Parts: sequence; C-alpha cells; structure tokens
Amino acid sequence: MSTIDLCVVGTRRPELLAQTLASFSQKVLGKLDLREVYLNLDPLFGSDEDHAACVEIFRSYFPDATVFQPEIAGFCAAVARLWAATSADYVFHLEDDWIALREMHEELLVPFADPTIAQVSFHAADQNWDVRRKGHFHRRNEYTHLLGIKIPLFRTFPKFTTSPSILRGGFARHCADLMDLLRDPEKQFYSGVNPAMENYVAFFRNYIFSPEARPVIRDIGREWRVQRRIQKMITDATSTRQLDV
Repeated sequence: MSTIDLCVVGTRRPELLAQTLASFSQKVLGKLDLREVYLNLDPLFGSDEDHAACVEIFRSYFPDATVFQPEIAGFCAAVARLWAATSADYVFHLEDDWIALREMHEELLVPFADPTIAQVSFHAADQNWDVRRKGHFHRRNEYTHLLGIKIPLFRTFPKFTTSPSILRGGFARHCADLMDLLRDPEKQFYSGVNPAMENYVAFFRNYIFSPEARPVIRDIGREWRVQRRIQKMITDATSTRQLDV
C-alpha cells in the first residue's frame, strides 16, 4: 500500500487553520492512510497567542505531528523544510487557508498510474484554467518578443504549483533540494529564475484533479487578506506581503 505524508504550511491565523483542518479532515483526509504529519508555523500575521492557538488546533487533529516553528518567516523555506522532512511515497501538500468543496479520497492517487505525472493538484475555484477547454494537464505557453510584440513559440512546458496538491515523494524531496529559499517556490518551476529546477521538472506533468470539470477547493485566505488590506507582492520571483495604505 502506498504511504502518504501530510505537510501543512501555516501562519498565525487560527480562524483559517481551524476551517481548513475541519473541511479537509471531514471531506478528504479522513479516508486516506496518513503516515507522518508535519506543520510549518511561521511567525507571520498574528500574535504569540494566535501562534499558540494554531499549535493547539493542529494538535487536536494530529497529536503526534511534527511542528516546525522557525524564528523567521519564509514561504519557500517553509515548503522546502516540509517536503525535505518527508519519506513517504506521496506528499499531501496543504496550506492553512483552503476549504474542500467535495469529498475526495483514494481516487486522488489514480492519475499517478502514469509515471510522467509528478503532481495531482486540486482544481481551485479562482484558478484561471478551463478544464473542459484545456484539459487536465496544467501547462504554460512559451513566448518570445520581436519588436516589442509578444509572439507564441507554440511550445509549452509543465506548470507546477504550491497550492494544495499531492506530489510524488521523491519528486517533492528533490525539488526541495533545488529550491532557492529567497524566491517564491512556485515561480521557480517556470519563470526562468531556477534553471536547475526547470530542467528537472520538464520531464514530468501536473494533473489537475477535477472529476466534473468543476473546482474542488476554494481559497479562503484571499478574502482574509482583502479585509485587512494585505497585498501579496511578487517582484523578481520573490514574494512579500505588505499593508496597502
């Protein structure tokens, strides 16, 4: 039987973490045979009391989980730390601000029968990808510029994500080794800032899990940030969050 390790990227937002764990535990995780569970809790957004609340909430679901509590927040460092800690056949990657829209269980692993598939990602409600029109394999077009005009090269390359997904364990761990911890992890798969990463992932594919060609998860962190006027900024493939004043 295949083994699965769960990795959760979290910040000091106990109200979001509680919703995420309640939703995924009820609709997804409860029917999967999880082996090890990991949380990376960055000191970002909330107070020390919020931090302690997050640990308590997480332990209520996973008493024996490993909880990383770094002194300095860093999204890429969090992802790399979690993925590198795993040893299972598959890594279930989750963030603290999503909810599941339907039940999903063992069928999540079926696409991995194709050895070229390294990631099965969840179709998100705000994802700019029409499964009916574009299919289940998430790819990005490649372009060149001529006289200031953007011209398609009729070549595509795989687009991987750090949104909720399941990854082959070996793939996730090798990607963790290749990550530049100062840059946004997702951008390193395809934006030209980490050639070693792009060369490695070029031989694999990301399958978007969407059985009825409809979203299966929804982002609840975006509304949370909007309410608090927090913007996510990405400059030179490096992500930061700042207050919009």
